[in-house]
Amino acid sequence: MAAIREKAKKFQKFVKGLEGKYAQALPDPKLPLLDNFVFYLLLYSNPVTHAKKAFRALRDEKRFAGWMEVRVATPREIAEVLEENKISHAQFLAPRLKQFLQKVFEEVDAVAFEPLLERIQEAEDAKKRRDRTSKAKEWINGLPGIPPWGPTYLLTGLGFERALPWDPHTEAVLEAQKVFPPKATLAQKKRVAKALLEGLDGLDPLQVHHLLVEYAKRDLKRR
Repeated sequence: MAAIREKAKKFQKFVKGLEGKYAQALPDPKLPLLDNFVFYLLLYSNPVTHAKKAFRALRDEKRFAGWMEVRVATPREIAEVLEENKISHAQFLAPRLKQFLQKVFEEVDAVAFEPLLERIQEAEDAKKRRDRTSKAKEWINGLPGIPPWGPTYLLTGLGFERALPWDPHTEAVLEAQKVFPPKATLAQKKRVAKALLEGLDGLDPLQVHHLLVEYAKRDLKRR
């Protein structure tokens, strides 16, 4: 336990340093979860400046009147916006973004996640709340068009979990920080990541994840 506490202190210092350096990559607390998740999808493999420009272009009322209109746009129209803003693999990302937005709309009759929480809160009793929460989690885990760690991002953003999305960038950064025991299994690595997260003050899991992704892209890439 002492060893993990010491690692948690070092990790806290490391992450706080990233917060000052890569603030542009952080999710915007004023925006809904869906907006921050779309920004994250753009950010994951692209420079933060390109991701921000593409995100603004997708939300520009002169082009699309909100996510509802992006949802009904053609993959080609979405890809054109992404390519104009130098997003890599735009032809791959565009149809998947459309598919994701469509599935969200089909479930809640809106292109947002907040109605899911409202549906749970409106339940008449604890059992119905549990049932609706379980159904919401199952639905999120089956969402199309997003990476395998995307559901963890969304479940954490909705408050159903508190976990770091486990992706190649996150694993690479934690490996570089030498927080894992030798020859650690995936399950052991995830337990360590959970312990590190519990030792952090002032940042939520998604903020930490955005910072680790940006660090992996910009600093680990140069090593």
